[in-house]
Amino acid sequence: MLDYVKLDILKLSKDPPEEGSGKMKTLEYVILAGLMRRPRSGYDLTKWMERETSHFFAVGHSSVYPALARLERDGLVEPEVVPSDKGPERKVYSVTEVGREALLSWADLPPAERQMRDEQLVKALCYPYMPEERALARLEEERARHEEKLARYGGFERELEDIFRGGGISREAYLGTRLTLSRGTGVERSYVEWCEEAARMISSPKRHAGEGPAA
Repeated sequence: MLDYVKLDILKLSKDPPEEGSGKMKTLEYVILAGLMRRPRSGYDLTKWMERETSHFFAVGHSSVYPALARLERDGLVEPEVVPSDKGPERKVYSVTEVGREALLSWADLPPAERQMRDEQLVKALCYPYMPEERALARLEEERARHEEKLARYGGFERELEDIFRGGGISREAYLGTRLTLSRGTGVERSYVEWCEEAARMISSPKRHAGEGPAA
């Protein structure tokens, strides 16, 4: 997810990038995807990402505005200053046609190979060496955490369906969110099932029955 993808965002051709044109980061594509759904301010973008992309691409708030500035510089987004009833004027960004083409060209490329790091699984390597009750307690805590996230995603899904039925979101935006939400739900459900299976394995009188000690 954090690999850079080479793309000539200025010429939108298959030619190699010009010297000094740089490489776009995945964050910038996330921003373009959010703006393709509808124009947003930087603040609105961070709120959208917290809700819709945090389960597969976590972003720090402070990273959004520099990325918007790069995208504006390269002509991929354009700002509009709009009045606000609650304070100073705001910059609301929309994706340009160049930005849309850049995003869809990138989406059509094979993704970079995912590199997984899961601290919980590193800890699981140590559970057989711990008192059984301590290991089971840690697994129960982890199961509860993923159960909570699973319930939260279920709430998001119901809200999304209501918004779509009410005509508040395009079919494309609805379907894109459903695809990512379905994946997030599957991951959380799988983790709950793993926690339950791991607890059964640890509680079994014969751990790793039929297997000898391993290094």
